[in-house]
Amino acid sequence: MNVINWKDFTDKDYYISSPSAVTVGVFDGMHLGHRFLINRLFTEKSVEKVVFTFIKNPAWYYHKENYPGDIYTLKQKIDSLKMAGVTTVVLIDFSSDFSKLTGNYFISCIKKHLNLVKMVSGEDFKCGNNNDTTAADLEENYFKGTGIYEMVKRQSFYGFSVSSTAIRDLIRKGNLDQAYEYLEFGHAVDLNIPVIFQDENYCYIYKNAVRQVLPDAGRYNMSILLGDKTFKAEVIIDKNIFKWLKTAEQQLLL
Repeated sequence: MNVINWKDFTDKDYYISSPSAVTVGVFDGMHLGHRFLINRLFTEKSVEKVVFTFIKNPAWYYHKENYPGDIYTLKQKIDSLKMAGVTTVVLIDFSSDFSKLTGNYFISCIKKHLNLVKMVSGEDFKCGNNNDTTAADLEENYFKGTGIYEMVKRQSFYGFSVSSTAIRDLIRKGNLDQAYEYLEFGHAVDLNIPVIFQDENYCYIYKNAVRQVLPDAGRYNMSILLGDKTFKAEVIIDKNIFKWLKTAEQQLLL
């Protein structure tokens, strides 16, 4: 899978000539709704399946103090997109400058640098300065009569309206089994980023070193990613600390 940044994508000489299907979104946690959307990129015409997404969630940019955390780290997100069959990911570093771009400019860049044969979005799609471009605009003003654009309604699975916000809330409240049920590739807390401390019996990290959303204080059976190994552990979470009992196998990875 090819991973490029927005700056390189918008370089005047950059162009993907293969017929391309595109979608845009945060894709935090590859949930069943995301997978349904991405599956719509797979057509007889499309060779490239291109996803535009963000290095950091725009919600974090606007609401740093209250942002509950990501479901996936950036690496986990990229890995999940690859497993879903995406062939190119364009990473956007959301910033004050990027937020000032109009939706018209954003869509025109996609059309200019890709041989676009299909574009898919959710019904709540918005982009551009002050959200000046919506799914309805794509349908009526950009692609009407072309057969290129498809709007996908929000999906419900097992009676649950799936969204990253809803899954984040499930994790925070400790409903991990239910959250896992809606995540296409499961969920693990990635401990390759924070500093891991140890005492005689436990490994632990400080919660403020983790960007992922964590459950409230309590004891939980969770999956932990360390190195390239994923293991199960009973995790104890309090106000400041996330800790788990050391094992011989984990010790080798530290």
